[in-house]
Amino acid sequence: MKRGRKGAMEMSMGTIVTIVIAVSMLILGMVFVRSIMCSGIQMSEQISEGTQNKIRDLFGAQDYGVKCMGEGGEQITIADGGLRRVGCLIKTDEGGQYSLKLVEIKSLSGVPTDTVKAWVVDEGFTGFAGVGDTMAETVILNIPKNTPKTSLKLTIEETDPLGTKKTHISIIDVEHVGAFTGAIC
Repeated sequence: MKRGRKGAMEMSMGTIVTIVIAVSMLILGMVFVRSIMCSGIQMSEQISEGTQNKIRDLFGAQDYGVKCMGEGGEQITIADGGLRRVGCLIKTDEGGQYSLKLVEIKSLSGVPTDTVKAWVVDEGFTGFAGVGDTMAETVILNIPKNTPKTSLKLTIEETDPLGTKKTHISIIDVEHVGAFTGAIC
């Protein structure tokens, strides 16, 4: 009778050790997958910074003025699931007070325009642009997760220090990041 109890005790200890090892391996695997997925998201943030650098490249050596993301045929793609910033670069040799205002946001495809208008959290920039390059956050969008692919047309009105008004048209694509990636990070 004592032998049966001892065998049952050894089996349960072995089972517990196996479960602990299995759970540890599962947790390590999840951490590994999460780190890979989050590094991909960080890479997309670096791509966003690259987009801003690309805007800087739109200017020639002696070109001054305002250029916005997605303006002039540049293809700009932003991800869904959070706050996304759309900016304009002000390049000036004198500095001055600039105003950038979102006049209209329109959906060209995908989500309806009424829904897209609700994404706008903050719009417009008014401030001093110093000599050289000034990056102005013009529009901040709060794009929900699981948003289908959508193309946006943003009409931005610029008022320069002399009071001259110009219009900038930006075309920006919104793409879904993926449910698995969005849930992990």
